[in-house]
Amino acid sequence: MEINNIKEILKKRSLKATSNRLNLLTKLQNNGSAMSYSKIQETMQPIDRVTLYRTIEKLKEKGIIHTAFQSNNEIYYAICGIDCSTDNHIHDHVHFKCLKCETVSCEDLLNSLKISLPKYEIHNVSVNVNGLCQVCR
Repeated sequence: MEINNIKEILKKRSLKATSNRLNLLTKLQNNGSAMSYSKIQETMQPIDRVTLYRTIEKLKEKGIIHTAFQSNNEIYYAICGIDCSTDNHIHDHVHFKCLKCETVSCEDLLNSLKISLPKYEIHNVSVNVNGLCQVCR
């Protein structure tokens, strides 16, 4: 994703293309998989923790990024697909974390999951899967 495409995505979501937003989205895109909060913070220096948190939360709120995985007090973030919006995050995939290299990726499903619970209204389903990635197998 080029910087102009990132700027266009921000514009469509009524967000200014600030240096922090552009930097974060470029790093997520170039990483090729989800990035942990600590890695994002490390690579975005100098940025204070509150500014980074607010930047992430605003991009999540606008349907541009999503929480891909949470493990051992670490949160991983990834760029959303084109179907996500401010009102609706659509993630028909699982989040896979390799136990060896610790890479987190969003993987498409061969068959879609349909989950229903009697007497409950489900708004979101998140599936986390652990194992060995193709490289580490």
